[in-house]
Amino acid sequence: MGLKEILGEELYEQVNEKLDDDTKLIINDGKYVPKDTFNEINEEAKILKEQISERDKQIEQLKEDTNATEELKTKIEELQEKNEQTQTELQQKLEQQRLESEIDKALLVNKARNPKAVKALLKTDELELTDDGLKGLDNQLEKIKESDDYLFEGDTNKEPSGGDEFKGGGGGDDLGHMSMEDYIKARENK
Repeated sequence: MGLKEILGEELYEQVNEKLDDDTKLIINDGKYVPKDTFNEINEEAKILKEQISERDKQIEQLKEDTNATEELKTKIEELQEKNEQTQTELQQKLEQQRLESEIDKALLVNKARNPKAVKALLKTDELELTDDGLKGLDNQLEKIKESDDYLFEGDTNKEPSGGDEFKGGGGGDDLGHMSMEDYIKARENK
């Protein structure tokens, strides 16, 4: 159920109108990448691909020149190496951004209260980026949830651990250890 259905259309529109341009209601199912980030990455990729394409054309044109001297051939090889290096750097940058995006998405799905704090606890060198997502991330998140569960929003269906019992303190009643409900019922029956 979406936020609009929960609040109702009228209340949802009122809330949305009160927000300024920098603050927007984001309804997220865990697959959201902010549009600004997506556009920025996409624009950088376009520019770099155009540069690489232009260099490739220049290199091919120089290779076809039959009057190329040794100096020119050396320059061509240097340009090819630089082109390969740029392409490798672009690929690494895109992979890093994809890794960050997958981690952010997983932290949203797992309801991390402070994604930066949880990210700091992750061992990113142990993660493997695949077409299906990140291998090893779920295991690390489970370990963090076990050791630092306060970093994640709790499950509201979960029973409290150990806090549901009332232990009598010797006020004259010999009630021993009993649940709070049983204690209240015993007090009402007196």
